[in-house]
Amino acid sequence: MKSKMKIDGFRMHHAILEEFRFLRDESFERPPASAYVVYMTMLKQLEVEQNQRGMLKEYNLSSWAKKLGISYSTLWGGKRFLEDHHFVKEKIHEGLPVLVLKDVEKYNTPEHNGGVLNYLIIPHGLFDTNILAEFVRTSNPEGIELLLSLLNQFRTGMSLSKTGEVEKVKQERTMKTLKFQLNKNAKGVRKTLSVLEALFSIEFTGIEIRGKQLWIKKVGFSLKPECVEENTDEFNVNPLMAKLSKELTYFLDGHQIKYKPRDQIDVMLSFKQEVVKKLNYLMDEDKENFTVRDRFMKNFFLETMDQIGALIHTEKQRKGTFHFYSIGAFFRMPFRKYLLGSLKNLPRDLLHEAKVREYTLTAKFQLFTV
Repeated sequence: MKSKMKIDGFRMHHAILEEFRFLRDESFERPPASAYVVYMTMLKQLEVEQNQRGMLKEYNLSSWAKKLGISYSTLWGGKRFLEDHHFVKEKIHEGLPVLVLKDVEKYNTPEHNGGVLNYLIIPHGLFDTNILAEFVRTSNPEGIELLLSLLNQFRTGMSLSKTGEVEKVKQERTMKTLKFQLNKNAKGVRKTLSVLEALFSIEFTGIEIRGKQLWIKKVGFSLKPECVEENTDEFNVNPLMAKLSKELTYFLDGHQIKYKPRDQIDVMLSFKQEVVKKLNYLMDEDKENFTVRDRFMKNFFLETMDQIGALIHTEKQRKGTFHFYSIGAFFRMPFRKYLLGSLKNLPRDLLHEAKVREYTLTAKFQLFTV
């Protein structure tokens, strides 16, 4: 029997999420994206401090601003909102100032209130993506609300799953529902979804072309495996990723693209998800090393950079400027688009062996789902 899957993350009590929703729907003061972000960083810090009482002794807003690539003043505004609406308060504990998250202690001990634990799990991997920074930058609290709503449903879905495979657990939303929830037109919805692709595999169904417009009926979501598995380097990709990350720096600087460290991490995460994970099992003839794979990935990365560079140059000549909505989401598209054609440059026998090796070990064909 397969063991139960669990999202690798930390708790957010459902009742707190309901309080955010109540403020959103019933008050004149809608929670800004920064308030959600600050609250999640506090929950993460609670887990680090292992404090069941909801008391934070070492929370540092400026270090979170640096880690997430969001300005300190913006996060300060989010913290102020939480204080004004009593989600968190400062108090003195044993002579030292601490932050106390309202009702966390109560919800952590529901037996005293005749209830059961009711929470969603926020993946640790969320803080390795650009999702939060993008939704704050674009003032998109609805994007964060969709994220939390999906995570809430996935926790339930995974606990009921019989397969033990995270990608088989799916949630669906109609495009009509997403437009309403996100308060955006179809293009705005697709932009929001492109940011969420760092954590979710997203599938469109019921696609129609009407006139010159693309119509999508439903959107399917499944969680990416990095949300549930440990971050190990069993396929020895970290040294290569470090080299390519340096190449990316040269590229961004060379094209005078303004970026934050967070953007760079996001591009590399896109590359890892769209390319590296699909070639994990591609080994040399000696069945020990990854020389062929690493050479292919380096060339593919650099060639894709060249194509993106040419596009940026053309757009700058045409419009006089070039603007990224989200750097990580922008780079993800060509990584995905060009991979299948580039695989033809690899030795067929090694590809076949990789396919067999992957299926033997995982019962999947990830390499050819590109």
